[in-house]
This record gives sequence, C-alpha cells and structure tokens, in this order.
Amino acid sequence: MRPNKKSYQKRLLVLITYLLLIFLAGFVLFPLLWIISTSIKPSSEIFAIPSRWIPNNLTLQNYTNVLFASAIPKYFINSLVTGLLATVLSLILGGAAGYGFARYKFKGNKSLSLFMLLSQMLPLTVLMIPIYFLMLRLNLLDSIFGLALAHLILTMPLVTWMTRSYFIAIPKELEEAALVDGCSPLKALFKVIIPIAAPGIAATGIYAFIMSWNEFVLASVLTSSATARTLPIGLTEFSIMFEVDWGSTMAAATLISLPVIIFFLWLQKHFVQGLSQGAVKG
Repeated sequence: MRPNKKSYQKRLLVLITYLLLIFLAGFVLFPLLWIISTSIKPSSEIFAIPSRWIPNNLTLQNYTNVLFASAIPKYFINSLVTGLLATVLSLILGGAAGYGFARYKFKGNKSLSLFMLLSQMLPLTVLMIPIYFLMLRLNLLDSIFGLALAHLILTMPLVTWMTRSYFIAIPKELEEAALVDGCSPLKALFKVIIPIAAPGIAATGIYAFIMSWNEFVLASVLTSSATARTLPIGLTEFSIMFEVDWGSTMAAATLISLPVIIFFLWLQKHFVQGLSQGAVKG
C-alpha cells in the first residue's frame, strides 16, 4: 500500500522539525564547544589561520595554570558558598512572600506583587551606589555574606513571583482539609503544600543559584580581595594591560560552566516539572 499525501507531509514536517532542532542545538552549543577547544590549545595555535577544532599539540597546561597557579579554586568556593547562601535565603524569604501573596487577600496584593516583578527591569548600575553605601554602613564590604545579601536584590523578586504562581496552582481545599484533620496552619504548610510545590521550588532555586553564580556587577563593586571575590571576577585576572591569556581564560570559563551544567542536568526533571506546574495558573 502506497503512502498517501498526508503521510508524506507528516514525515516532511518531522524532518524539518529535527533539522531545525539540530540547527538550534548547534547554535547554542557552538560557543561552549569553541571555549573547550580553545582551552586545550597552546598559545601558538589559538590564533592560527585556518582555525582548528582539535589542536595539533593538545595541552592541559592552561588547566594546570588555572588550578595550581591562580586563585580560581578559592573563587570557586566563594561562588559556591555565595550562590547557595543567596539561594537558601531567597527561597525562605521569597517563598514566604510568594505564599502570602497567593493565600492572603489584602489591599494592594496584585499591585505589590507586580511591582516586585517590574523591579527586575531596573539596571544594576542604578542600584550600585546605594547598595555599596548600605554594605559599608553594615560593615559587610568584601564579605561573602554581604555579597549574598546583595544578590537577594536579583533573586528575591523572581523567587517571590514564581513561588506565588506555584502556590496559587495548589487548591486551597487541601490546606482546609489538613486543618480539619487537626493540623496547625504552619504544619499544613510544611506537610501538605510544600511537598506538592517541591518541583516548582526546585526550579526556582536553580534560577536563583545561576543568577548568583553568574553575577558580575555587584561582585566587582562589593569585593576587593580573594576573601570574597567570585569566579566571574576571577576571569578578569588573566588579562593584563596589553595581553590576554586566552588559553587560561577559556580553561577557567570551562571550569566555571561545568558545575552549572551538571547542577542543571541533575535537577532537570524537577526543573521541567516545576515550570509546567507554575504554568497551570498565574
């Protein structure tokens, strides 16, 4: 039996879809693959023409420089602690605010929650000076805790808005049933609501962590030594006035990217489930 016209059209549509996805994947992965390729090249081959994906003389010297002759390992720990601290604080404070916006009706509820979302549109350059003087007054300049608090300006509005949508999507009747069964409001929250919203909270936490991990502007203003400097600032140390060590820079960029990629892949299931759950009701 010969395939009909609709069958050909369906196969053609599938083929075009796969080709488009392959193109988009290549477009997205090209910078990362080029960074990795450059990181294993000696200096003499980085600017060679024509360029090669695989160098003639593969070397790991750039990674040796990054791991054993720079402060990148210290900056890695700083970034990890800062990111985790900012994520935990934003999930606790922003999650509580999101729950309040979702469950309690008060004057200005929608306006205030929308204002928190719109605050994300403010450029950091506008906020740098007041944040700097605030941290100066609190004696938190050049400290990991101070930088994590500053990152809450970036993460909390997003966490509040996202968790609000997750809590709204959970029927209020579940809490009422728990209260009838003898649970206190706080126990109903931790025993019923949070387990249901866990995938969404995990997705929100991933966003918050990545925002803190990649943040550059506040880290460059609020830190001045290896005590609290993070990885994005550490990348600049491979540049001097008239020269850039591109091999070491790309090796450091690879090492910076890998933890985020692994973290994302590890929690990918929760990430997708959380985004889907938050899209049920806004």
